[in-house]
Amino acid sequence: MPRKETLRGVMQESAAMAATITITVIALAAAAAPARAASQSVVVDGVRYRDYAEYVASDRFLEKVKAGRICGLPSRSLRLPIGRVPGDCTYSVTNPTDEYATSSLYEIPVVVHIIQTSGGQGALTDDRVFSQIQVLNEDYQAVPGTNGAPGYDIGIRFKLATTDPDGQPTTGITRSTNDTWYNDGGDYWNTLAWDTNKYMNIYTNTAGGNLGYVPDLPQGGIAGDKQDRVVILSEAFGVNPAYDPFGLGRTATHEVGHYLGLEHTFTGACASGTAPACYSSGDLICDTASEQEATSGCPTGKQSCGTPDPIDNYMDYSDDSCMNKFTLEQSRRMRCSLVNYRPNLYSAGGSNPTATATATPQVGSPTPTGTATATATKTATATPTGPAATATRTPTPTRTPTATPTATPQMCMGVAIPDDDGDGVPNCWDDCLETEPGAYTDSRGCAGSDVPLMHRQWNVLLVGLLSAVMLLSVWRVRRGRALL
Repeated sequence: MPRKETLRGVMQESAAMAATITITVIALAAAAAPARAASQSVVVDGVRYRDYAEYVASDRFLEKVKAGRICGLPSRSLRLPIGRVPGDCTYSVTNPTDEYATSSLYEIPVVVHIIQTSGGQGALTDDRVFSQIQVLNEDYQAVPGTNGAPGYDIGIRFKLATTDPDGQPTTGITRSTNDTWYNDGGDYWNTLAWDTNKYMNIYTNTAGGNLGYVPDLPQGGIAGDKQDRVVILSEAFGVNPAYDPFGLGRTATHEVGHYLGLEHTFTGACASGTAPACYSSGDLICDTASEQEATSGCPTGKQSCGTPDPIDNYMDYSDDSCMNKFTLEQSRRMRCSLVNYRPNLYSAGGSNPTATATATPQVGSPTPTGTATATATKTATATPTGPAATATRTPTPTRTPTATPTATPQMCMGVAIPDDDGDGVPNCWDDCLETEPGAYTDSRGCAGSDVPLMHRQWNVLLVGLLSAVMLLSVWRVRRGRALL
């Protein structure tokens, strides 16, 4: 009897040991997986990249930019106007009256939320932030001697906030470390946003695969909501010569234009016509020339609707070095948007000595009410053959990244992963050994992918430990029998 009890005890001890080791290994694997998935392996159009930095530096991303897919404002057809619609600058009409002339300076407080990964990707210095605020002021005030000098002075000044919502002193810069937020997920604005009625909230992260975006124009009712924001790709934020041709800070200039109510210059293609029709079609502005499609690069002599295309306008998709102006009527639409949709965002300063207020054509009136310096340059020529181009400066999201794989992307531990076999389940750890042939093409070669390699290492470790446990159990059982 004592020997049988000894054998039974040995077997029970072996079983308990095997269960403990198995549970420990599984727990370790589960704990390690989210960190790997959140910080690595991004799949765009069926190509796997180590992270967003590798994707943004790739030829594929630049090809999207050159193809005009560089902005994330949803198309007008996807945006619904709110019930309150001030008549001078709605979703469908602009009336650039003298009431919105740049006779006074409007100052907007800004908070910049810098989001980075646990590995430091996306980190930005204060100097980068300062450079971006400087570029915004140069462009919106047409400061002489700067790249923005040729434009029209909007009479808007941006200033980093000096007081936070609690009344405490601040630099106007916040920093957060969160891998999901960096990948533009997780509704980060619900946690980070300062009162959007009183601060312009700018976030830097991957911008959902775009250079930048805003979720909607203020005319859509987003003003004052926590999600009311401007989002800029970290690499395209501020002056960053290494990110040529988008390293001069003009992505923010473009996106803030949307934030203040402007459409793209190529909205509506060539169908917007002459005054007064151009105040209620296309980009709702008459002193920006019509263009059939977005501009890529900085072409010379581009003309698509019978007049020179506005390739130098901030609301086109040209290279940063090619952009240098807003027009008078764009200025009035932005100031109208502030007055009617963002009345608590700005403070009105003194007179603006560099601005000259002149009357412009009125909606519904074929002639100006005063001495107009702005001339209607839109020409009714060919009608567009396809839908109007959409969005803000950088690949476009409607809370969906522009870069989409062939199958529906799904979130897996904070990372967008395609369901490449169509079973409704994202393949979180697909690699060369597990997926169907051709399901993924790794940008560096499938065998070199960090995530699949780590996955295989965990599989080997798990199998090895379980094998060791089984061998130990067999040995202890045989040793117990020898005692009989």
